[in-house]
Amino acid sequence: MSQRANAKGRTQQGAAVKIGFPLPSPVSLLFFVTAIALLIFAVSDIRQSARFADVFLVAERLEQSGQVSPETLTKTTAMTDMIVSGDYCRSDIVMAGTTLVLNRLDTADEITGYDAWLRASDGAERFMRHAVSCMPTESNLWLRLAMVRSVIVQEPKAIARFVDMSARLAPADEVALLARVYFWNRLHAATLEAARKSLQGDVNLLLALGDPHEVGPSLAVISPALLPFVKEAGAKLPPDRKALLLAFGVKAFGALRR
Repeated sequence: MSQRANAKGRTQQGAAVKIGFPLPSPVSLLFFVTAIALLIFAVSDIRQSARFADVFLVAERLEQSGQVSPETLTKTTAMTDMIVSGDYCRSDIVMAGTTLVLNRLDTADEITGYDAWLRASDGAERFMRHAVSCMPTESNLWLRLAMVRSVIVQEPKAIARFVDMSARLAPADEVALLARVYFWNRLHAATLEAARKSLQGDVNLLLALGDPHEVGPSLAVISPALLPFVKEAGAKLPPDRKALLLAFGVKAFGALRR
């Protein structure tokens, strides 16, 4: 056979050989999919941060100094509607929005500017309901929802339910206890009665174990509605504990000394 024929045969044999590429392993495929997902998440995260940059900035100013012009506050707080309508649930976005809506409600005057107050209260309740749906295990958000609701109208059962959720999620955290007792001290007797179980638990625990430096100022002035609960809890305390709390400002214990 001639060299040309041999070469032709080898060429034909080579052409018949199929070149195969190895399939990616499951680990490689998983890595690739994860990398793509993380990239998409990072891009989305950056976009959200840019979209609500003003919300972060104004919320930070409010928390640090509380000094923001009414115009800036109104303009920026309007962006919180986007958080709700867009169903944004990133925790830092939700918490910054919470600062804005509560501040707007605090600065609104129901007497001199009822329409503005009504918009502020409706917006605050709508936002706080969105906040607790995003972060249902955050005790502070449930308490703030209760606070907003109490500003609009004191519905004993609804408010009691919200505060009860706060108590269940943070039953022994001193900061949460102080915040709830501060709130209890501003509610009507009917609301306190509706939340009797949570209220008694908070007052009992705070008086028994709370830092007197914090408990004293928080209960230096007690509303007539809350006073019976404080006295009832105080009657269960050892004399030295009552004397200590009295020394730090819980004047209700003056009548409990023996």
